[in-house]
Amino acid sequence: MSISLFKGDIGSDQEQITLQIPLQVIGLSAVYAAVLSGLERRFPIKPDHTWAEVAGGVVISLLPVALEARRKTTLDWRTYETVIWLSFFASGVPIILWQLGEAMLRQLELLRYTGSRERRSIGCYADNTTAMALRGRGRAGERDSGGERGDAESTPGAEHPR
Repeated sequence: MSISLFKGDIGSDQEQITLQIPLQVIGLSAVYAAVLSGLERRFPIKPDHTWAEVAGGVVISLLPVALEARRKTTLDWRTYETVIWLSFFASGVPIILWQLGEAMLRQLELLRYTGSRERRSIGCYADNTTAMALRGRGRAGERDSGGERGDAESTPGAEHPR
């Protein structure tokens, strides 16, 4: 590619393909990432169908390059290889950004969940010592003095050893 690409003057077919195909792949990959995001929210497709996601990404990367190479038979092998590499990078960017966004959403959800549980547990036991008092019951050598739990003194008709 030459500097003329940045001026808007695309010279040869080789330079046009080198720019056009990766831009198409970025667009296809962004649509693919959006579709996968919707599917993953509706159906539990991971981890059983990760292979299908990868295969779809490879097809999105290679199909536009292969179709263009079949259409233009004068395509140089160096340009073809360059466009292949650019397509793989171009298809990876939207998918990687989508996965980073999903990871950030999961992290925020985890922080909200743990924060709400901590607030709930602190609020329940901040001024109430009953939970700590109940922990001592049931130890060896201690009796339950509540009388409501079925001990011999409160159970009608129970015999007391004297």
